[in-house]
Amino acid sequence: MVRLLTQAVKYAPGLVLFASLIGFLGEYSRWFDHFSAFRVQYCFLSLLLSVYQFYQKQWRLGVLTGLLFLFNGWLVAPWLLINKTISVKQADFKVYHANVLFKNLDYLPVTQQIIEEKPDFISINEATPPLIAHLKKSFAAEYPYTFFVSAKNDTKVFVASRTPIEIDSAATFAVKGLIRFTAKIHGKPLTIIACHAYNPLKQIDFLTRNQELRHIAALVKKERNPTLVIGDLNITPWSVIYQKTIAESYLKNARQGFGLKPSWPAWMPFLLIPIDHCLINRQLEAVGFERGKHNKSDHYPLIIHLRFRK
Repeated sequence: MVRLLTQAVKYAPGLVLFASLIGFLGEYSRWFDHFSAFRVQYCFLSLLLSVYQFYQKQWRLGVLTGLLFLFNGWLVAPWLLINKTISVKQADFKVYHANVLFKNLDYLPVTQQIIEEKPDFISINEATPPLIAHLKKSFAAEYPYTFFVSAKNDTKVFVASRTPIEIDSAATFAVKGLIRFTAKIHGKPLTIIACHAYNPLKQIDFLTRNQELRHIAALVKKERNPTLVIGDLNITPWSVIYQKTIAESYLKNARQGFGLKPSWPAWMPFLLIPIDHCLINRQLEAVGFERGKHNKSDHYPLIIHLRFRK
């Protein structure tokens, strides 16, 4: 066992170096893109290796892993930074998002969270017909305006609103798993794009997810309204594909300044990565971004407080 651990430590710096660099080629392969997701883990693993190697007087390896720590730290630091305080009173509206896990039949935690948070808009990924029926019945008075579309594996993207919504059918049915609708908050127009992008485990799903992200970028570029994109996009901020989407759409991640708030996988704390997002255009400002309590899903829910820029 000791020998095995010694060998693992010996080869670990090379593996971390490979993983750190290959992620930049994510546009060409789903496997390369997967490697870009774990920058935080590479950062802390590099730090531990560096400390161990300097302790063992393995100076060259210690320097190498120290540089890997600095490199990955430089990439993740802006996302770990907390330089904003949650100012709920300044918010014009609140959004609740949850990927509920289609196999989860216990609807009480999600229902209770909605009751407690009292959001203006609800976004649910991996909704099933029984869950949708339950939510529509439970919140018929508070959220009378609802809509859903099919996503992957016969699950649904479900949205609910306190105020009337207008569905953009052309944009909504151009790709699977996406809803574009408009509403009014305090008399101001608001566009919301709710999406559950495909999980890129298979090549066809990798291409489909990228198509969905391109579709979102194209929609946002045409928007004149304050606009937000909400959902499980199955991508992290360190993916070159994510960065290209942000560059093309001029969107900003609402979590910036509030800490990383990783959302998946809830059952493996050391591998948590941020794949659920709220992206906003320049006409909106996030005044709060919170990760909700575990609700028996494989994802943590998100609660976002937003206001219109003056």
